[in-house]
Amino acid sequence: MKPNRLSLLMPFLTLLLALFSSTLKAGEWETLFDGHSTDAFRAYQKDLFPSEAWNVIDGTLRTNPKATPVDLITKKTYQSFELVFDWIATQGANSGVIYRVSEDGSQPWHTGLEYQILDSAHDGNQDEGAPHSVADLYDLIHAKGVSLNPAGKINQSRIVLSGNHVEHWLNGQKVVACALDSFGVDQLIAKSKFADHDRFAKNKKGHIVFQHHQDEVWFKKIQIRALPEPEVLPTNRKVNTLNKAWREAGWVNLFNGKNTMRWRGFKKDTFPSKGWIIENDCLKHISKGGGGDIITKTKFGQFDFQWEWKVAPGANSGVKYFIMEERGGAIGHEYQIIDDSKHPDALRGPKWQTAAFYDVFPASNRVLQPVGSFNQSRILVQGQKVEHWLNGIMVLDYTLGSERVLEAVAGSKFKNVKDFGYRHMGHVLLQDHQDEVHYRNLRIKRLRQAKK
Repeated sequence: MKPNRLSLLMPFLTLLLALFSSTLKAGEWETLFDGHSTDAFRAYQKDLFPSEAWNVIDGTLRTNPKATPVDLITKKTYQSFELVFDWIATQGANSGVIYRVSEDGSQPWHTGLEYQILDSAHDGNQDEGAPHSVADLYDLIHAKGVSLNPAGKINQSRIVLSGNHVEHWLNGQKVVACALDSFGVDQLIAKSKFADHDRFAKNKKGHIVFQHHQDEVWFKKIQIRALPEPEVLPTNRKVNTLNKAWREAGWVNLFNGKNTMRWRGFKKDTFPSKGWIIENDCLKHISKGGGGDIITKTKFGQFDFQWEWKVAPGANSGVKYFIMEERGGAIGHEYQIIDDSKHPDALRGPKWQTAAFYDVFPASNRVLQPVGSFNQSRILVQGQKVEHWLNGIMVLDYTLGSERVLEAVAGSKFKNVKDFGYRHMGHVLLQDHQDEVHYRNLRIKRLRQAKK
């Protein structure tokens, strides 16, 4: 019997349907390694899997330290994604996961950013100095608050890359966050080993590489999911303005460069008649001008507050949040703003320097503009999590009401302030510290409880 046309096409239709059904949609998890198959990988700049350098043993993907090192690369490329994986480092071992890699460089790190994987016994593990420790954004940003399981034990890692926003997680804690297109990251790259590589961190899409560093490291449960590309709000054309897209996204302009209608004096009904002026598109406090602290007329609990500021040489100020006038004094959590090099308070130490949670926690990974130039800052409060950002880098994070916070508060000047260290509905405050300080582009967005 002669086969009909449909029966001849069936194998091809079946294959087409299979290919269509396997296409990933944003949010769907793809297994890169299930304990058995290595089909998702090949050798860097090669077509085949490097079976001498990498072995599958007892459900883990392991480097062979006796073989010539060959890095693994995903066959697919990824743009915005969430990658999760478990790993075990043997004593003193070193490795890394490099992402947004292209193969036009002789090494993956010439183009891609690296999540450092390391056993604490490795020589590269340094609390201070170059960021070459576990979960660091390698050679750029130190991971902070790291809880690392010892050699031979499983650690769980997560990389979130959404547009230009990067997060490194280790064992359930976010330890690095930054904006790749920021002043801070640009400055760090310029001072790093990547400065001479023109294509470093420039790819918007690329492969993921698991590094073979001639040490024995095990990987398992490697999964990835594509994330939708984040909405990029158009740049506001003028200082102190919010265009329609920003307003529709929920942002509110706290200063329009013309009046102070959204502010008043602390414990006052009106804005101070002296001390604070509008000058050169800034809300400026005059040195020794008086006037006192100013607060937003509106209270905020969970919010994203962003602003720009500069201080005169030797000057001191601060942005406080959770301000409640019934407390008496202008007491709240403070994002310190100061000339670190000259003001006596800053010379006391890191807990009193720029971007610190004043007198409670220091900030780290800070990249500052010179005194007299504008810096970009951000305070993010969502759920019980608080983050301080400076020039595009998360420099401090803490959990409200946590044991860590309450212990630090107990050792601070706020130890006798009731419920200090917890979240409150309160005002945002700009501090009068009798010094010259300039604020502009003050904008805020109310947030809801973060989804788990």
